Amino acid sequence: MKKHILSFCLLLCLLSKSFAASDIFHLTPLRESVLLGGGAALSGTALVLDKIVKVNDDEFDGDLKAKSSIPVFDQIFMAPYSKGLDLTCDVARIAMLAAPVALFGFTTQKEEWLALGFMYSESLLWTYGVTELLKLAVNRARPYMYYDNPPSDDLKNGDWQNSFPSGHTSICFATAAFSSYVFSQYYPEGAKKWVVTGVSFGLAATVGALRMAGGCHYFTDIFTGALIGTVAGFLIPWYHTIVPVNKKVGDAQITATPAGFSITLKK
Repeated sequence: MKKHILSFCLLLCLLSKSFAASDIFHLTPLRESVLLGGGAALSGTALVLDKIVKVNDDEFDGDLKAKSSIPVFDQIFMAPYSKGLDLTCDVARIAMLAAPVALFGFTTQKEEWLALGFMYSESLLWTYGVTELLKLAVNRARPYMYYDNPPSDDLKNGDWQNSFPSGHTSICFATAAFSSYVFSQYYPEGAKKWVVTGVSFGLAATVGALRMAGGCHYFTDIFTGALIGTVAGFLIPWYHTIVPVNKKVGDAQITATPAGFSITLKK
């Protein structure tokens, strides 16, 4: 799933490469280099540390901190592992990843897709990168480790100690915040923006609740993941509403090359 998220972000940029710039959200070479490049660097670093260096990849050896060391408010929501809920959350995360593409594909003009593709990719890359690096830095056993029959694969590949923060939750809240904010910019009047906001955050919160019910995360894992995703999903498109100082914003042309992307701004 981690490689799929990175591939999904690249696909968004490729699909949006030939359209003019948005009238609401502004692209500049410097801004996109910092946001897209920084997000890709964070995510790439996390992927290398996880898959190649294999940080935090220890097989469970039976050594587990006492349950009493877990904060009381986290103990309240602890639960044994549920494979069904785990798979349900996997499906829900994929659906939420695709939801903004469908939403804005039907509600915006093609001229807006360039900015949308870049902003959404940047939001996901920063969310993913920050989340995964925190997972690798913080060794926290998942709640299901304190119950019988934890998933055997996780015990072998080290995922049993990647509880903090919740990656499913951070990605889902990033898509919710992004969809809600961007839709409100296109449709500031009327009730539609509140429907999109309510449904988006409602689904993201449901995924977070199911991750706790399935024994995969504590409440603080969910809260932190939700905070990371919401901040990235809101701040990145908001930053693109700021018009570059002393620059006239015109059309932007994106060209995909074997070496990367070429961005040309036309006044």
